[in-house]
This record gives sequence, structure tokens and C-alpha cells, in this order.
Amino acid sequence: MSKYEFLDRRVPIEDGNIALVQDLSKCKNCSLCRKACAVDMGVFDYYDLTTNGDHPICIHCGQCASICPFDSINERSEIDEVKAAIADPNKIVVFQTAPAVRVGLGEEFGLDAGTFVEGKMVAALRKLGGDYILDTNFGADMTIMEEASELLERVINSDAVLPQFTSCCPAWVKFAETFYPEFLPNLSTAKSPIAMQAPTQKTYFAEKMGLDAKQIVAVAVTPCTAKKFEIRREEMNSSAEYWDVPEMRDT
Repeated sequence: MSKYEFLDRRVPIEDGNIALVQDLSKCKNCSLCRKACAVDMGVFDYYDLTTNGDHPICIHCGQCASICPFDSINERSEIDEVKAAIADPNKIVVFQTAPAVRVGLGEEFGLDAGTFVEGKMVAALRKLGGDYILDTNFGADMTIMEEASELLERVINSDAVLPQFTSCCPAWVKFAETFYPEFLPNLSTAKSPIAMQAPTQKTYFAEKMGLDAKQIVAVAVTPCTAKKFEIRREEMNSSAEYWDVPEMRDT
């Protein structure tokens, strides 16, 4: 018997989920989160809790939090960790901002939906204590180059696996790993833009600016909850390999 209740109307979220938190005292059993997970994303109902040790499968896409009208499901906040880094005089806080934020943030402050607020956003991050504000568009450019080069190589090589699927979305990558591992050879080997830019901040950028990479705290400002999972993947430590500092993380 599952410890999770009302599974016909709720999506189960495990304690310690790295991307999401759930307050069941606010839940009205409206079933919107369940529909988002099972129908829209194809996750819940496609596995059995009883044969999975009563551990919910989550791809960290955040659609349940996005659709919940009762504030019962939210993204897990890491604001306190960022504040602590900013308050530490020995830390260098580097923000990278995803493109979607600059056209989504203004609405939260009463501006018309889609208002372009990049200048205000950068100024706010600097005023809040960010030492450097970088644009994830640079990472996106690198990703485009890597994915395009890889596709050309696959097309030229008659033994390569086609078609090539994007690997930019960590929720999609985990979905494929979990439910369709046979398609993993089709995924591009390129990292997401955020995961690609992050190590350049602690390598190339640190060297160019004369910064101690070990003191850099790299913060990604993004609307994607799955990035919270992605940055903690074991292999997201290219900067650690570069500097030979095993405990270093890219983001």
C-alpha cells in the first residue's frame, strides 16, 4: 500500500525532491497536477509505485507546480544559499540569465506580459550583490555550434545514429533515460546552454578576469526547474577536471 494518498487526483512528490516542494495542507485535490504529469508529460500512470518501492518518478519538469492554482506545489527555493554567497566577502557571485527571464519577469511586477526588462533585471541583480552578470545566450550559441557540428558528423558518417534529438532540456533527457533508453543514442552529446556556459565561467572567464575559480559561485537564473536536477548530475563538473579540484561544481 502506498504512503501517498488520493493518487487518482494528486501527483506524488517525494520528500527531498531536488526541484519541487509540496504542501498537502493547501491541496484541494483538483487533479490538475495529476493531469499535467500523467497526460501532458506522460510520466505518472506510466510506471507503478508498488513495483518502484513507493518512490515517485519525477523528471523535474515543474509542470505540476506551474498548473497548481492553490500554491500547494512550488519550485524548491535556493534563495537562502544565494543570499549567503552574496553576503560572503570571499565569494564571487556570477549570475547567468536565461533569455526567457527577461520577457517573463516584468509581469510579476505589474508590467504587461512579455515586456522586455533585461536592463532592469541586470541592474537589479547588480544591486542585489551580483559581481558579474552574464547572458546564457553565449551558452546557447556554443550549444548550437556543438549540436550542428555533431549532426554534420553523423550525416557524413554512414554508421552514425539518426535522427539526432536535442539534449538541451534536462527534463526531456531524464524522460528518455527513464522511459525510452533505446533512444539515448539519438540524443545529442552536447550539454544544455546553461550547463555548457557554466564551466566556461570558472575556466576561461576566471582566467581572463583574474579570478579565483574556487571562490566563484555560479548562479543560473532560469525558469526551468529541471536545471536544479541537471546541475547536480555527477558529470556536470568540467571545471573541477580543469582545475583538478574534485569538489568543484560547474553551477
